[in-house]
Amino acid sequence: MAWFLLRQEDQGKTMADMILVGAEQRDGKLNRVSFETIAAAQAIARETGWAVEMVLPGVGVADAAGELSAKAAARVTALEGETLKAYTSDAYVAALKVFIAERQPKLVLFPHTYQVRDFVPKLATAMGRTAISDCIGYKKEGEKLVFTRQMFQGKFCADVSFHC
Repeated sequence: MAWFLLRQEDQGKTMADMILVGAEQRDGKLNRVSFETIAAAQAIARETGWAVEMVLPGVGVADAAGELSAKAAARVTALEGETLKAYTSDAYVAALKVFIAERQPKLVLFPHTYQVRDFVPKLATAMGRTAISDCIGYKKEGEKLVFTRQMFQGKFCADVSFHC
């Protein structure tokens, strides 16, 4: 299991006590790795007390969003728009940037897929946020979340955290 994380940097904005999971679908069918990402968010939520919400970008994703609703989330949003019909990084960044800015989650998790690897760096830069990739675990040290990520094609692991 691996996932990407985004976190709001110190910019004085009020953030919701919430973890947002960006689920992935293709042709209305959920990518199975999205469920691993949801499980990771739920584990973090149990330790932090934060709620878990999900967003599913695309067109005609209502059924898939309904499937996500069964996964113990406070809210599931089908983020629909014609520009999201066929995947492009520009369309996903534009749509998710607006959505994430409105919701102000403390943490955003995405599944570790080729599609996410394509758009998350651009999304993080556009939002002035930090991204940590290749995460395979986490631990809570006091009030701080520390994430374990793979390095050098999985030969080493490192514990990293967001600068707060």
